[in-house]
Amino acid sequence: MKKVVKKLTREEAEQEEIRFYKSLTPEERVYMVQDLREQHIILFNKQQEYDESRARLRTLFRVIKKA
Repeated sequence: MKKVVKKLTREEAEQEEIRFYKSLTPEERVYMVQDLREQHIILFNKQQEYDESRARLRTLFRVIKKA
């Protein structure tokens, strides 16, 4: 596999990044966001807060589902 390196200006790099993310499927984007969330939780030791928010979200989901 041949590797290609491009030298871009900041504006070109931003446009290239936008094109990359637009090329992803919605599922891939959601997966990337979830991966970043998990990294944040680990890095900043937020597991307890995460668990509490998940419990609240489950409760909210049940209330909405019944309505």
